[in-house]
Amino acid sequence: MDNPHYRVACLLDVQPETEDTSSYLFVLEDGGDFQFSPGQFNMLGLPGTEEAAISFSSLAAAGSGRFTHTIRRVGNVTRLIGELEIGQRVMVRGPFGRGWPIEQAVGCDVLLVAGGLGLAPLRPFLLYMLENRGQIRNLVLIFGARTLDDMIFQIDLARWQEQDEISTIYCVDHLTRESNLRLRTGLVTRFMDGLDLDPRNTLACICGPEIMMRFVARNLALQGYRQDRIYLSMERRMRCGTAHCGHCQIGAKFVCQDGPVFSYPDIARFADTAL
Repeated sequence: MDNPHYRVACLLDVQPETEDTSSYLFVLEDGGDFQFSPGQFNMLGLPGTEEAAISFSSLAAAGSGRFTHTIRRVGNVTRLIGELEIGQRVMVRGPFGRGWPIEQAVGCDVLLVAGGLGLAPLRPFLLYMLENRGQIRNLVLIFGARTLDDMIFQIDLARWQEQDEISTIYCVDHLTRESNLRLRTGLVTRFMDGLDLDPRNTLACICGPEIMMRFVARNLALQGYRQDRIYLSMERRMRCGTAHCGHCQIGAKFVCQDGPVFSYPDIARFADTAL
């Protein structure tokens, strides 16, 4: 359930991902449980600052009060979080929003397409699918970034690439150095043909820059994938998390309340998206 009240969380660990992005492991100081769904988000803040909406990049661990956010340091709040030392605290409100449609994946092929930091909101969904692999058919991840140095979760990427339970395609715009990962050169849309998926029985989940999601969703639709089973995460402009401030409104929808995960037909009809 959405929680509009603040709780305090302590920073336990920091895992650098790229030059400007790290994963931050937090634990609630009150010792309480903290349940959330893949695709939901928290509002994070520090005294004297605004808040930032950040998706979970981990699964909820029952009874632990722990959660992870993967954050790029691009604004006042995220830069301050990036300066935190182990043991320091942040203010937390959440979880908020509607996550990925886990229940729709049962008995289906599942395709995940991520661009850059967009892999972070998809990671919990992917981890859940791997933990419940027997409930779905084929599982495919396509992940693209500008360069190898822009790829987050490289330990995960290497592990997933060697697992039989998932098929992976990793691509970069420019291959600048050698890597242990098997990388292709080009945009994610270049590698979406011949995936051995059933277009009429595939759940497709997409997260990344809006222009990337636009071309991926349209590509899938042209290939015969059901548009009502294509989902996108539209995280942007969220200030309050409770649909009161209006900053995240898209057409008649509020991203923080009606999303951030939307079905493609539900969001593409509004003019103020790139979809």
